[in-house]
Amino acid sequence: MKILEFQKTKTEDKIANFFLIEEPEAHIHTHIQKTLFQNLGKQNTQIIISTHSTHISSVSKISSINILSRSNQEAKVFSPSFGLSTDQKNRIERYLDAVRTNLLFAKGVVLVEGDAEQILIPILFKKVFGISLDELGISLINIGSTGFKNIAILFHNDRIRKKCAILTDLDTSIVKLPKDKLEDSKSQQHYRRSQSVGLQRKEDLDKFCENNDWINIFYSKYTFEVDFLQSDNSFEIDKTIDKAYKRSVEKDIIKEKINRKDLSISGKEVLRLANKFGKGWFSIMLSENVNHITGVPEYILKGVAFTCQNARPEILFNMAKYRLSKLAQVTFHDDNTNYEKILKNMEKQKTPKLALRYYTKALKSDTLTEFIKLIQA
Repeated sequence: MKILEFQKTKTEDKIANFFLIEEPEAHIHTHIQKTLFQNLGKQNTQIIISTHSTHISSVSKISSINILSRSNQEAKVFSPSFGLSTDQKNRIERYLDAVRTNLLFAKGVVLVEGDAEQILIPILFKKVFGISLDELGISLINIGSTGFKNIAILFHNDRIRKKCAILTDLDTSIVKLPKDKLEDSKSQQHYRRSQSVGLQRKEDLDKFCENNDWINIFYSKYTFEVDFLQSDNSFEIDKTIDKAYKRSVEKDIIKEKINRKDLSISGKEVLRLANKFGKGWFSIMLSENVNHITGVPEYILKGVAFTCQNARPEILFNMAKYRLSKLAQVTFHDDNTNYEKILKNMEKQKTPKLALRYYTKALKSDTLTEFIKLIQA
């Protein structure tokens, strides 16, 4: 109605009409947000909207968006389209839907290849550390491929000055390959091709990130499923097999393969399971058996730590309390550590920083200790 008023009462002495809208998502239904604001801007009025709505940002042109951010008691303004070509802007706008556009509002961003990582990584982090990625202000975005550059290009000193971690696979062969590729079997040819593509991807991404402190790439040596298994998580996979299969003989055969030290056997089997059930569904099945003593693959730990280097000590302190309380109930085999005593002593420390220092000294090999050190590095 206000825009209509501007149109009807326009006079020759007016220079321009300005219309400021503050957080319309507080009053307008999701579908109306998208429909209404997709059609704004066609009138002879300059419209400025302040919003946290991913639905509005998903239908807005990237060239029309500015991001306001707060860091270290100062306001920062980012223009995500600055310096990008028209083609680059168009690709980003086609990609950013209401789910992925939340990267514009995040404190840090993690880009992953597919459904398996998107499903399992947030659950893994929540179960192991007691804090969700959302609580850390981190958006985990499923690229659905290895085309990371189309989105990662947003994170640059000239555009969005926030940390972006790329998690991807090197696809190193899990079977031994002959020196001469002409001697490869059909199976070996497949693994060699995947390994070659992985190395090419690494070279390409490393070059893309040169001289850009806002982006870093973290590689799994093999694939997500194999690296999860390699992180001492055969127990979680065994529990998943128990639920997925009925026949004891079949369960025993699969478990025997999963628990073999020979990666050409255990790795093949976990990949077979992932392909059989579908990687996304297999991750959902695995997530039901994840707990606080599940191993977090190192490349994932490093990637998340990279994006939350400004995590407040109070949050890390809460993670430490959660972890100690859980370890006091259930811990690793042959672990006689008195976690209740460590928890009490930690809580006696005067500040969260001192408490974290105590934790890392008391549990030098713990996953959270490694995570804290990565953040503070």
